[in-house]
Amino acid sequence: WYPSVTFEQGLAKTIDWFMDNQEWLNNVTSGDYQKYYEGQYK
Repeated sequence: WYPSVTFEQGLAKTIDWFMDNQEWLNNVTSGDYQKYYEGQYK
């Protein structure tokens, strides 16, 4: 097995993804995400 990207490339891609998806990140870290799932699985 060989990685398709270097560690540095993967880290840069990960940071770019989070920067491009800040709304998702805010929703996940706000607590609303957890409240939603608690309501769905009670």
